[in-house]
Amino acid sequence: MINQLFCVLPLLLLLGGCTHWISEQSRELADRNISFNVLSEKPGAFSGKIVLLGGTIAAVQRDSEGTQLEVTQHTVDCRELPDETSPSGGRFLAITPLHLNPDKYEPGTLISLVGEVIGQKIQPLQGRNYIYPVISIKEIHDIVIEQETEWGYYGGM
Repeated sequence: MINQLFCVLPLLLLLGGCTHWISEQSRELADRNISFNVLSEKPGAFSGKIVLLGGTIAAVQRDSEGTQLEVTQHTVDCRELPDETSPSGGRFLAITPLHLNPDKYEPGTLISLVGEVIGQKIQPLQGRNYIYPVISIKEIHDIVIEQETEWGYYGGM
């Protein structure tokens, strides 16, 4: 019995490390061939496309129409975790008519999302006009890193 446990335990640990943050349904909808660099150059060309993006929330605006997140983009890995150590390709706006929980979605929070490109918005950023791709959120998750192990990061949902 103990021998069987030692055989199964490593397999369970490996499978636990492959957990995805985004649902299978949303992952299947997202066009993973659209890079953020290309999207940010011509957001209008991708209107209607579904993308998977991640990053760090830089600013949050809440009003009667819902929530707008300004996100500093970071590359996402195969589990949809944003890599803060990767250089950012820029910023994007993620919007939803929902009022996202202010305790979960605040500046500095890592997020992963799937959403539809709905256009662009020009806003001032650091003294110049900046073109933000605008993404309508379909699915979003805040990323909470609980601990680092020798196998990588494991977070809670």
